[in-house]
Amino acid sequence: MQQRGNLALMPEPLAPWEGGYTNPFTASGVTLQLIMSKVINAAVECSAADSLEQDPVEAEIDRIRVYNELLIYAARVCESSIKQLLHCTQIPAHRYERQALGGLLQSPCPDCRKELGARPHQVSLVGTLAHPFRLCREFEECAMDHMDLVNRLRNSEAAHAGVQTLVVRTAEASKSRLMGESDQLLAGFVHMLSHVSDLEQRMLSDLAEKARAINLLKRNGLQAKDCNFNLVPGQQFSFRKQGFSGPRMTVEDE
Repeated sequence: MQQRGNLALMPEPLAPWEGGYTNPFTASGVTLQLIMSKVINAAVECSAADSLEQDPVEAEIDRIRVYNELLIYAARVCESSIKQLLHCTQIPAHRYERQALGGLLQSPCPDCRKELGARPHQVSLVGTLAHPFRLCREFEECAMDHMDLVNRLRNSEAAHAGVQTLVVRTAEASKSRLMGESDQLLAGFVHMLSHVSDLEQRMLSDLAEKARAINLLKRNGLQAKDCNFNLVPGQQFSFRKQGFSGPRMTVEDE
């Protein structure tokens, strides 16, 4: 969308023990981003085509079709990105693997549902990801609103039986509307992805800091049998074992 870099295909699939990806949502994420790039190109081409040579009815049908595809794949790319991050947590896969974007944003608490007669409160798996890294405010006040808007538009205008009404106008008017709607949707989509990227970078930095601290402990003599650490996302790693001659290790020490 920013005309920078190249989109990559998935490498030849390998088993995890042979160096392949262990995240089951990686392959679908790569495929979805490639499809999304094609849909974006189609939106630009459709908006820029010569309106004098196109039938007004065909132009309006193309507008609705392309806009629907943009909505559908914007939501699906967000779903895939969030599920890739959720896979890196201890949240059970059955809680999110079949959820659409709306369910990732808000869904009934499964523990409350099991209690007879209990009215379950709502939980957010997206919020659960953001909380340990102090990104709650960013997500609650901005990112989740964008995701919710895309999800509602997808459900009402590009999924199930809902679709925008076909209004025959000039081909030029249909193309102009497609351009405006596409620009607005894609600007919000880029903004959503920037928040997901921030969260991903925080997670990667947190893991890298913990890995450096643990590797230093191992170089100082900590045995593998003593490396069953309790690692809490977003919290400083600290370790001190009775009888261990190495230093008390924190991220700052390293």
